[in-house]
Amino acid sequence: MSKRGKHGRKPKLTREQSLSALPVRNTLITYHRSEAGETELIIPRRSDWLGKLMAFAFFVPSERKIILESIGSDVWELCDGEHSVNQIVDALIEKHKLNRREAETSLTEYLRKLGKRRLIAFAIPKDILEKDQSFE
Repeated sequence: MSKRGKHGRKPKLTREQSLSALPVRNTLITYHRSEAGETELIIPRRSDWLGKLMAFAFFVPSERKIILESIGSDVWELCDGEHSVNQIVDALIEKHKLNRREAETSLTEYLRKLGKRRLIAFAIPKDILEKDQSFE
């Protein structure tokens, strides 16, 4: 199956495919969770020639840190490649007493932001992709 659909663009995933995706943390990022429930992500600077040049020219530190609050920390813990987006939604509903629509909307937007920052990636099970052949 081609990774690109018609017109050379990446195919759009269906809602079912998106909810079945398995978020996976970037393995270059280290993290630890405090007793207060916040998670500190430690993101290393790029180590390629461009990263070294930028570090030299602009005094970029060797790492940067991001603090995730309690709910963000819960989501981060579940981005282990074992839990689907749908399972994470269910966990948020149960723990934080949210309604499904609110949890799903907030979570998908949050995961999209983490993905754009390259903090996580998404694995989509092959059997889920094969269910919808319409984007070949």
